[in-house]
Amino acid sequence: SGVNRIPILMLGPLIQRVGEATVPVVGGCKIGDRPVDFHLDALEVMGATIETHAEGYTAAAVQLKGTHIQLPYPSVGATENIIMSAVLTPGTTVITNAAVEPEIIDTILFLQKMGAMIQVDVDRQIVIEGVNRLHGTTHRTVADRIEVASFAAAAVATDGRIKVKHAQQSHMITYLNIFRKVGGGFEVEEDGITFFRARKDLLPAHIETDVHPGFMTDWQQPFVVLLTQANGVSVIHE
Repeated sequence: SGVNRIPILMLGPLIQRVGEATVPVVGGCKIGDRPVDFHLDALEVMGATIETHAEGYTAAAVQLKGTHIQLPYPSVGATENIIMSAVLTPGTTVITNAAVEPEIIDTILFLQKMGAMIQVDVDRQIVIEGVNRLHGTTHRTVADRIEVASFAAAAVATDGRIKVKHAQQSHMITYLNIFRKVGGGFEVEEDGITFFRARKDLLPAHIETDVHPGFMTDWQQPFVVLLTQANGVSVIHE
C-alpha cells in the first residue's frame, strides 16, 4: 500500500471484468498533493459505486456504461483508466480534455491491435466505442521518455557521450530544443539518439513544465542535475 500510483489504474479494468475490486491507497513521488479524484469521478460517471476507506478504494458496478467525461485537467493516469475501462463497455465513451502523451497513444495502439475501437480527435478528445471482446496480440512499448531525458542530462553534465537505443525524436521535441539551448548536442540515428555536450560553457535556462507537448514534469529532475553545471542562475517552475 502506498508504494506507487499503479494500482489505481487497475480499478476500472477490474470492475469491468469481475464487477467489484479493491485497490490500495496510491503512493508515488512526493511532489505535493496528488489526489485520484479524476479517476474516481470518471468511474462514477460510468456507473460505478465507489467507497473510499483508510486502506484504499473499493468499486463495484453491475455494468459500466458509455458516457461523456470532461476531465478538469488532462491527467495521464485518469485518461488511461477511462480508456481501459471503456473498451469493453457498451456504448460510446467520449473523453474531453484528455491527455495525449505518447504513452497514451501507445496504449491506444496496443488496444487497437487487440480489437478495440478508439478514435483520437482534435482538441484533446478521445472517443471509445465499446466492443464485445478483445484478443491477444504482440506489442513493443515506446521508449521511456524519462529514462531518455535522464541519460541525456547525464551525458551533458559529465561531458560524456551516451547513445540511448530506441529513443524517439518525435517524443522528445520540446526537451531537445531546451537541451540544445543550454549547450547539449544530439545526433538522431536509425536506432536511437546519441547525446553529448556541444559547448564547453553551459548556459542557464528558465523552464516551466506543462502537459504534452510541453516540457513534462518528470523531465525536470534530471534537467536540474544538468543545470548544476551551467553558468548563471536557472529556474524551473512546476
